[in-house]
Amino acid sequence: MRLTRISLAIYLVALAIRLTLIFGFHRYEIGRPEAVRVAISLATHGSFADPHDTPTGPTAHVAPIYPLFLAPIYAVLGDTRAADFARMALSAAVASAEYALLPWVAQSLGIGLLPGILAGAAGTLVPWHFWPECMGDFEVSWVAVFLELSVIFFARFLASPALKVASALRAGLWCGLGLLLSPGLLPVLLGLLALAIWRLRKPLLPWAALASAAALLTISPWLVRNYLQLGGLFFVRDSLGLELYVSNHDRAVPDVEETLQGPFYQAAHPHANPAAALEIGQRGELAFNRERLRRALDWIGHHPREFLLLSAARVRNFWFPPLRHPLHRYALWSLNLLALAGLVLLVRGNRWAALVVASLLLTFPVPYYFVYNYLRYQHPIYWVLLLLAGCLGSVVWSAARVRYSPRTTPIT
Repeated sequence: MRLTRISLAIYLVALAIRLTLIFGFHRYEIGRPEAVRVAISLATHGSFADPHDTPTGPTAHVAPIYPLFLAPIYAVLGDTRAADFARMALSAAVASAEYALLPWVAQSLGIGLLPGILAGAAGTLVPWHFWPECMGDFEVSWVAVFLELSVIFFARFLASPALKVASALRAGLWCGLGLLLSPGLLPVLLGLLALAIWRLRKPLLPWAALASAAALLTISPWLVRNYLQLGGLFFVRDSLGLELYVSNHDRAVPDVEETLQGPFYQAAHPHANPAAALEIGQRGELAFNRERLRRALDWIGHHPREFLLLSAARVRNFWFPPLRHPLHRYALWSLNLLALAGLVLLVRGNRWAALVVASLLLTFPVPYYFVYNYLRYQHPIYWVLLLLAGCLGSVVWSAARVRYSPRTTPIT
């Protein structure tokens, strides 16, 4: 009961702060990126299509679940400003859940309640990720909540493993839905599976095989749809070739905002250039993206040194994004250092919990080291950094209490 009340308090305060910033201080931007446009197409035409300004037909440019979440909003309110505001309010509600879940994550990992409370309070009261988490342009807040719940389920499963068919099917369904939300979660899920196999050894292998089959079965309707409508098989999204192409070339830069303003992106990406969108309409989206993949791999093959340097710059950009405001920039850069110190302390105090959170930090960013990235790409694991900083904060708090607690003089 105490944990529920703490989480509810964090949730309500986080939601109040974010809604006040959006609607009270008018801190918002109304954007229409690909997922939102697909949601509008679903609401108005009933088709998963047209992710760009220029209609291009059926698409798998984005994963299906987030547009499906948004479509009812635009179906009820229409393609209006009110629908965009409702989308932001929904995103703020989901983002608030990220911080409310942190005490549960901390408790499930066995690292104590205080680190989770400190992390949840920090994320709630200082909304450094306000724009990516609250505008609702992308699914990043939903992915963060999915990861937190996955860690909670993972920890509970390992604490009392029930290697039964039903639990394998549930795990596979959950993972399949996660992949339909964001296929970039695949390295994370594989990393957690590897940790579970290492922990439980051979008895887990049949269970893991059944769970993997259930995950594949969960995403199979989407794969079949893509084969029938787009003419080929691929893993959830078909936009990898395009993203690699606009991220790896002679004038490429690691940061997404610089990339979006650059002449190469403006000419090559169908979201910016109607001519590229028309080419999709003529050739088909899958053929278009596969041809861009061929060009990207050709450039990488002929420029291995430049690609390695560019990838190294993207690693730096992911963890230390060049934010415009110095206070914002150095606060988030400092959080990385606090999280690193917290991870060191966690290794000493709870090595298994440290392995779990370290696996998230190692596996989640991998796809974004090969394409341009920015702050919003980091957001799904922002809560991990807060939690590790909370571990450091709890140690400092405990040490301060011991040092400054009143001392009693023994009676002689």
